[in-house]
Amino acid sequence: MSTGDFDADDPVEMPEDLAAAAADALSSIEASPLDERAAGFDAMAERLRRELERSDPARSAS
Repeated sequence: MSTGDFDADDPVEMPEDLAAAAADALSSIEASPLDERAAGFDAMAERLRRELERSDPARSAS
């Protein structure tokens, strides 16, 4: 599963899809050579941060 499969309009699927995408990304990062992992973890953290900010109901109420 990739983040391209993520349906942001389906609140029931959202956590499971995001979790599956994160698990896939972690597997991919951990399979990378050690010297490339930091950049992969940084990119993943940024993607998760953006998604969290986008999906935060408190932000949309402002």
